[in-house]
Amino acid sequence: CASHIFAKKETTSSGSPFTMSIVSAETLNIIKATAPLVKENAEKITSNFYPKMLGKHPELYKYFNESNQRAGTQARAFGDMLSGQRGGLGKSNSHQSKTLADAIVAYAMNIEHLGNLSEAVGRMCHKHAALGIQPSDYQIVHDNLMESIGEVLGDAVTAEIAAAWSEAVMALAKILIQTETDLYKTAGEVQWTGVREFQISEIINEAESIKSIRLKAKDEKKTCPFEPGQYISVYEKPDGKEYFAPRHYTVTSQPGDDYYQISPKKMAEGEHEGFMSHYLHRKKVGDTVKLGPVFGPSPLALADDTSRVAVFVSIGIGITPTIAMLPTAIATMSRVAVFHGDHDSETMAFQSYLEDAVSKSDGILDISFSTHKRKAEDSAPKFVSEGRLTGAKIVSVLSAENIEYKNGADFFVCAGNTETQKISKSLRAAGIKPDRIHLEYFGPFQQSVDE
Repeated sequence: CASHIFAKKETTSSGSPFTMSIVSAETLNIIKATAPLVKENAEKITSNFYPKMLGKHPELYKYFNESNQRAGTQARAFGDMLSGQRGGLGKSNSHQSKTLADAIVAYAMNIEHLGNLSEAVGRMCHKHAALGIQPSDYQIVHDNLMESIGEVLGDAVTAEIAAAWSEAVMALAKILIQTETDLYKTAGEVQWTGVREFQISEIINEAESIKSIRLKAKDEKKTCPFEPGQYISVYEKPDGKEYFAPRHYTVTSQPGDDYYQISPKKMAEGEHEGFMSHYLHRKKVGDTVKLGPVFGPSPLALADDTSRVAVFVSIGIGITPTIAMLPTAIATMSRVAVFHGDHDSETMAFQSYLEDAVSKSDGILDISFSTHKRKAEDSAPKFVSEGRLTGAKIVSVLSAENIEYKNGADFFVCAGNTETQKISKSLRAAGIKPDRIHLEYFGPFQQSVDE
C-alpha cells in the first residue's frame, strides 16, 4: 500500500526535491522579494480565484464538498490540497479562501527551505491520490491562479514577476505530479486502480451516532496490505447528487483482517459531512459501497524510536486513528497511553475495547467526560474522570506514572480543529518538542505550518 512519503520535516536524501533548488536563482530572488506583497493580498487573490476557476471548469466540482456549495461556501480543492485534510470540517467562504491563502504564503516564505513543508506535502499528495487528482488539473489551477494574481495586484505584477510566480507554481506542481504518479503506481500494484465495489458484511453500533461498517470485496478478493492510521475513500453520490467528492475515513480494521472497516459518525444536518454520514448510516448489510484504494501517511512511521511511549490523544470521533494504530503501538512501542475526551459514555465509541486492550498491555488510559453521565453498567470507573481533556491533564497523568514525557514519548493528537491546537500548544508549553507531537489534520494548512 502507499507508504508515508515524507516521514521527516527535513528530507536529507540525495536528489530529494526538498534538498535542491526547484526554481532558477532569478526566480528565487523575485519570489522572496514579492512574498510580502502576495501575503498582504493573499485572501483577495484566493477569493478571486475560486469563482474564476469553477466558472470555467465546473467539472472540477467532482473534487469539492457539495454541502459547502449549497451552504453558499466556496469549494476548496486547491486549499485542501495544501492542507492535507481528511474529510475536514465545514468552514465559511472566508475560511475557504484563507486556507489557500495560507498555503500560498507558506510556499513563498519557505521557498528556500521547502523541507519545512515536506510533511504537509506528503499529506497533500496522499489526499490528491485519494481524490483522483490528475496532472491536467494542475495546469488549470496554475492558469487561473496567475490570472487572479494579475487582477488583484494589477500594475505591481510586471512581466518578470509574473514569469517568476508562474515558474514557482509549476515547479511545485511538478513535484506533486511525480509523487502522486508514484502513489497511483504503487496502489495499482499492491491494491487496485480506480474504484471497486464492496458489500457490507456487518454493521456494529459503537455509540449514539457512530457505526462501524465492515466491507468485503464483491469479487471475493482478499484485503490488501496497508498501514494502521491510513484512510480509505468512499466514492458514492448520496441522493443522486451530480458532483460529490469522495469522503475519506480512517480504516479501523487491522491489516490482515478479511474486511475493511470504517466507523463514520452521523453528523448533524447541515454540517460538512452530513450528506455522506447520513447516507452511510442508512445502509444495511448486503448493500454495495464503492471504495477507492487506501491512502494516507503512516503516522506511526513518525515514531522512529520504539523505546519511547506512544501517547494517543483524541476527542470525539477523533478516536478512530487511535483505534487503528493502537494494536501496532502496543506490539512495537515500549508502552502506550491513551487519553480521550467525550461528552459521556453514550457518545463515546470503543470504550470497552480501550479498557480491555490498554489494561492487558499495562498501558495508561484516561477518559474525560465533559458531562458526567454514566450508564449503571459502565465498567472500570477508575479510567473515567469529569471535565474536559486538556494538555495540562495529560502531562499530570504522565508525570504521575513516571513517564519522561518531554523526551521519552511520541504524541499522536486527533481532537478536531480547535481542540487539537489547544492541546498541542499546551504540550509544547510543557516542554515537549514540536517534532514529537504528530497531528491528525482536520483543519487548514496554516495550522500545520505554525507547528
